[in-house]
Amino acid sequence: MSSVTWLRTKHGMLLSLLAAAITLACASTGHLSLADDAEKPPQGLRGILPEFVPLGLLEDDFLTLGESWANWSKDASADVAALYEQQDLDIDGQRAALDKLEKRIRTMEKALANKSYTAIFEPLATINGRLSRRVSVATAILDTLEMNPEAAHKAKVDAAGAEVAQSVESLGKYLSKIKNGDAWLKFIRAEELRSAVESAEPSEVVSAVFTRLSESDKMQNDAQRDFVQRPQFLTVKQTLGQYLELASAEAPAKNDQSELRGSLKKLVSSLEAYEETRSQVSATAARDAYGEVRNLAADGGDHLADVLAGQYFNYNLRVVATESFLNKVAGYKHTDSGVVDDVVLGAKVDGHQTTTGTIGIDLKPNNSVIEFDMTFNGVTQTNTQGVTDQATIFTSGYHTFGAQKKIHFDGDRFKSFPATMWVNANNTTTGARTGVSGLPIFGGIADSYAVSVARDKRGQSEAIAAQKLQNRLIPEFNQEVDAEFSKSSKQLEEVVIPKLKETGLFPSARTYRSTSDALWIGTRLMDDDNLGGDAPSFSTRVDGSAAIHLHETLLNNSLDKLPIAGGSFTEKELGEQIEIALKTLLGDDFKLPGGDAEGTGDAEPAKEDNTRFIFPDQDAIRIKAQNGKLTLVLRMGLQPEGDDVIPTQEITVPLRFSIEGTDIVIEADAVGVAPVEAASPIVQIARAGIVKAKIQKALPTRKVDRMITLKRKTGGPVDLAITSVRPNAGWLTITVR
Repeated sequence: MSSVTWLRTKHGMLLSLLAAAITLACASTGHLSLADDAEKPPQGLRGILPEFVPLGLLEDDFLTLGESWANWSKDASADVAALYEQQDLDIDGQRAALDKLEKRIRTMEKALANKSYTAIFEPLATINGRLSRRVSVATAILDTLEMNPEAAHKAKVDAAGAEVAQSVESLGKYLSKIKNGDAWLKFIRAEELRSAVESAEPSEVVSAVFTRLSESDKMQNDAQRDFVQRPQFLTVKQTLGQYLELASAEAPAKNDQSELRGSLKKLVSSLEAYEETRSQVSATAARDAYGEVRNLAADGGDHLADVLAGQYFNYNLRVVATESFLNKVAGYKHTDSGVVDDVVLGAKVDGHQTTTGTIGIDLKPNNSVIEFDMTFNGVTQTNTQGVTDQATIFTSGYHTFGAQKKIHFDGDRFKSFPATMWVNANNTTTGARTGVSGLPIFGGIADSYAVSVARDKRGQSEAIAAQKLQNRLIPEFNQEVDAEFSKSSKQLEEVVIPKLKETGLFPSARTYRSTSDALWIGTRLMDDDNLGGDAPSFSTRVDGSAAIHLHETLLNNSLDKLPIAGGSFTEKELGEQIEIALKTLLGDDFKLPGGDAEGTGDAEPAKEDNTRFIFPDQDAIRIKAQNGKLTLVLRMGLQPEGDDVIPTQEITVPLRFSIEGTDIVIEADAVGVAPVEAASPIVQIARAGIVKAKIQKALPTRKVDRMITLKRKTGGPVDLAITSVRPNAGWLTITVR
């Protein structure tokens, strides 16, 4: 047990003795003045951060990193304790303490990126996440408190001026492509406008141009009036309005920060409660406190906004798929063959052709959308005979080709571009037959001459072959790819997105991007009273696989959409409610997997249990993903059939995931039960026993098939497998190979 933990455990007697000692010491020092006794106002983080180290960052937590890290862990926990518990630190001291902890975080981040520390990855990622969130918030709070109001106001005006200049520049680029478009730059007094916003002062030019654009609907010329309503002009007007509002406002005076400090303290205490419980109540309190800070802080809460965006409002679903994985899912072999019936260079050509190739995906770097080429690379082989009045020429063709068709995906739809193609044609004349073939001497001469003439025309014939191959393959390639992605876009627009919006599961923020060898998707499900994901400590990419990373907040915010809170259900009814909700999202064919306990086989079904589960209005079900376990936290009461109601209990069910053959095995560890409200220990023991029995019965060991078969219209089915399910540091990572 660490010294800090021991002190907390023994706090009753120790604090009483300490208080008595301080009282006696003060009483015996009669010469102290009232001014010396006066309590100094709290500075910086004092009075805002908790007075004790948060749970999860105690010395015992650091020591889980193992013996080789023991000395480092003790020093790191001491550095954490200094920030929280050393009450005499002034602001400079607090900055120094935060700097020390930043160095500790950098050390952990280096270790997380080093495969040598794989054995301690889980506890290291957990501690790093807990500490980095606190340090980032604490640093932002200090920056907020020390921000000079005038400097903050000037920074906002400068930023607004830069946006005006950018909008004018964008308008100029747009007008440069239009005949006589530059004349409109005089209309908005572009050069004067740029100079005015650079001075960061309200001016006649800015006001005049804003008024001119605002009153453009009064222009007599209909064409001009409509032209000024184009988005590029409206953007200039919008940025001018924002600039005028800021530049005209007076910089706030530096005044008493007591109200701001109160809101910052509420924010920190709410975030600390949320770190421990993941409760919706704490999340809502944190969002409310953050709103107060934005109204009170000199910088409008910008310093905290930047930190919270990365640590508490971040994407809570991340998907990474490598190019090799995508090629397995979308790629396939293509073969077709057929007759050749054509006229080439005056010859009637007949024969047979076979085309073999591979359809694949070639990812391209793009930070705005997922960009890739659908590729078709292969070979066309031909065996033909060309007949003219003079001879019949036999030709073998071996033509390599490559076709590419660019695709963009922005999360809502796929956009395809026309395909391009290259062909390397290669024709070999293998023989000839003429009217005198077979005759001694003359037949051979005639055949050789015919072959020679055909070879002289090889360049022409190969160019024609290349063109004809392009004319045949490009329309087919365009048509097939366009049809497939058009169908996918329609499915997204008409089915998937409406269902997500209907169930409240449509993300509030999204990003889609690609590199040369992987695609990256990030989305955030978060309402105004929720929190989102954090900055992940894990490696988001697994070679040859797709990795799906789900943050606790995605799971919890989704669970809040289920019609469970405030309800009363039997186990069967509860399963039905969840299944109905999932059917709305996944389709009427969806069905929850069976829940037979391991080893029950085909035993007779047990008598239906009509015990009712009674859920409170908030935080009925929470999920935590920590230390290799996905823990369900259920807050509910029970009404056993024909028995007394058991009041609301907090039930924790840690779930472990393992791979056995073709199955994912989900096992529940020991169930924990604690009363939400104080209860007699004797009564609670009996209640806990009943609750544990019911929960363990409802959550037996389950096996879920980890093999996935994707059925495709072309190319045949694809077999995939879930290779790992890892809960840790707030994230549940599912890897598919």
